[in-house]
Amino acid sequence: MNANAPRQHRQVLAEAGHKIERFFFRPISASGFGLMRIAWALTVLIYGVGHLPDVARYYGAEGLLPAEMEHIVTRGAYRLTLLHVITDPQAVVFLYALMLAACVFMILGIAPRLMTVIAVLLLFSFHERNPLSLGGGDTTLRNVGFLLMLAPCGLAFSKKRWRAQWERWRANMPLLPPTQMPAWPMRLMLWQLIIIYVATGWDKVLGSMWLDGTAVGSTLLHTHFVRWPLPWMMTLGVGTAVFTYATLIFEFAWLLLLFPNAVLKFMRLSKGAIKRGLLIGGVLFHGGIFILMDVGSFSAAILTAYLGVLTEEDFTAMRNFWNNLWSKDKHQKIAMLFDGHCGLCQKSVFTLVTLDHLHRLKPIDFHDAERKKQCAADIALKDLDKAMHIRFSNKKTLKGFSAAHALTWHLPVFWILAPLMYLPGVSSLGNKIYKRIARNRKKCTHESCGI
Repeated sequence: MNANAPRQHRQVLAEAGHKIERFFFRPISASGFGLMRIAWALTVLIYGVGHLPDVARYYGAEGLLPAEMEHIVTRGAYRLTLLHVITDPQAVVFLYALMLAACVFMILGIAPRLMTVIAVLLLFSFHERNPLSLGGGDTTLRNVGFLLMLAPCGLAFSKKRWRAQWERWRANMPLLPPTQMPAWPMRLMLWQLIIIYVATGWDKVLGSMWLDGTAVGSTLLHTHFVRWPLPWMMTLGVGTAVFTYATLIFEFAWLLLLFPNAVLKFMRLSKGAIKRGLLIGGVLFHGGIFILMDVGSFSAAILTAYLGVLTEEDFTAMRNFWNNLWSKDKHQKIAMLFDGHCGLCQKSVFTLVTLDHLHRLKPIDFHDAERKKQCAADIALKDLDKAMHIRFSNKKTLKGFSAAHALTWHLPVFWILAPLMYLPGVSSLGNKIYKRIARNRKKCTHESCGI
């Protein structure tokens, strides 16, 4: 018997334990879960406000489903919900409003962990009180909310985090790196998506309509779901067989994420690339469903879940993709010259920098003579004092409202607003407002503003 066998066994066990620990607990960026928290709260808020007039009718003791009939209809005697104790219609509406208020705080990042727990538990209470009104989107929102409630990602995109970043900015220090959390919430979210898609695909192939290519065509012409007139929807009929089989392929393709790395390497694939490909396909798939059909919150809930599986590698890949479309020069930056002695200017530029997810901005205090000389030696200080200037690598320079408009195309959170800047009158009004603020900006300090 080999005398070193016990030692070798301990080494093997230790290595296996280390791999398992790293698989579940290695630090990853919490940005994905932070974005998922915001998207989850926004989805619950939007659909929740739409249901607000019917809250007492759906969930009150005297509503469509009286409490004493609940166990007969739902076939479940043990459904944990606050609404078994709180039955007064006004109190029920108050609880619902409290859930929506908690969602607002989640979006704003104010006490996000506490607000998440409140919103999720209240959502569960309403769903358990009357599950007859639920759809697939509601079930997905519950699963996502449960993970959000447990995941240690509270500081991501929170007000507390923003304040910490602001203090570093004021001290002329680099911004904090992304908030981190252990990997297990992301793993569980990814496995949940795999189960959703594979189980759904398996259920589809047990019937006949998906195998003969008619399922999508039947759904697109179902008057209960379609958003558009039937003659318009019939124009899609030519490709329904392709859409049907593509759906099955997409759903079963999620199994690739369970393949061992050695097998994927042999296939010249990586899990990161597969995951990003599936997410892009999912955005197109569920975005198409949302545009063409009214299926409640399902599309929004699934797209919300996608955010929870994003890691720093995914954010880097997306950033590189968009930046390569903009410029082949990876080091190209947009110089943003501002008045570092102005409290309002500092806070405004700080806000832009924190929203610079594509890492394209290079803020420069024009009072810093050396940095100003390197970037904009030809621009007079008196001109810089009148308005913020931005300068591209080709020396193109914009100032004032024109500069602010140009920046909206480089900050993803403002992309939805950028086209609106071209509407008649917007530029003229924007210039007037900008000039008025610029003239009075020195009334502002870091903590208050007299404009």
